Amino acid sequence: MSRGPFSATRRIIVLGLAALTLLSSCATQATKPSVVIFTLMTYDILDESIAGIKQGLAEEGYGPGAINLREVNANGQTELLSSYAREIAATKPNVIVPVSTPIAQAVMTAVPSTQAVVFSTVTNPADIGYDKRPANLTGVSDAVNYSANIGLIRELLPSAHRIGLIYNPAERNSQFGVAETTKAVRSAGMELVLVTATNSNEAVIAARSLIGRVDALYIGSDNTVASAIEGIVAATRGGKLPIVASDAGSVRKGALASVSVDYHQLGIAAGRLVARTLREGKAPGSYPAIRFQGNSLVINQSTASGIGFTFPASVLARKPQILGNAPK
Repeated sequence: MSRGPFSATRRIIVLGLAALTLLSSCATQATKPSVVIFTLMTYDILDESIAGIKQGLAEEGYGPGAINLREVNANGQTELLSSYAREIAATKPNVIVPVSTPIAQAVMTAVPSTQAVVFSTVTNPADIGYDKRPANLTGVSDAVNYSANIGLIRELLPSAHRIGLIYNPAERNSQFGVAETTKAVRSAGMELVLVTATNSNEAVIAARSLIGRVDALYIGSDNTVASAIEGIVAATRGGKLPIVASDAGSVRKGALASVSVDYHQLGIAAGRLVARTLREGKAPGSYPAIRFQGNSLVINQSTASGIGFTFPASVLARKPQILGNAPK
């Protein structure tokens, strides 16, 4: 077969077009905005928040194909948060999205003041320096409704007097939660019994130690304790200790009831803030943080049946979301 000048010229053109296509693809990839979602662990409310963030981004035109999205999960390894945060900062993404207070603290310590950060699921934004209004920071907080949850305990258990609370003193969000819960419990005329736990195993042991000492156990805004909820439920089931939680995820895993934030909607709001930051090119601090108040009543009928508890008519009249088998 002849391979004359025309064939050689044709090969050059084809190779040139291929090179241009490759360069065009690389350029398109390089011009996509980059976002890193950094989370503490796999847990219902954090996962719901992340799913919402992705939905919010997609609704604003930053779905798959329009953005370089990376997810980093610390798998509860709190001792490695600073290392993770520094590694993420070194990649210089357009926006970092820390999910939970410990993650946001690590990120804000590691990044320069020019790095855009949009937090999600941070109970008290002051714990990560938002009260100083840094130009590179905004986000969405989950304002746990402590008074509503303690009020729920009073409604469920009118004769309850002593309320147990397990917390990890190393978590700033938990310290905040203890202070808020203390005020709510005292306002309700009850007594708070505090037990500390630095890991999930200790949280289960602490829960078991509260059987017979308290009338109800409250699971507040503590990542360590919330991540151990299934073990806590199993440890207290025999003692028929009612557990009221601050989040619906814990109710799904066996707590009796909660007045919870809608974490999926919270995540959507965070995703939209990220999209706005990408689209408008302004510093995140240009947009005020959003506060999501917990107001969704969730109950678990299967848990109630398991500990011989009957929900009062006043609670059912509020049309809660019912998990497990609905009451007859």
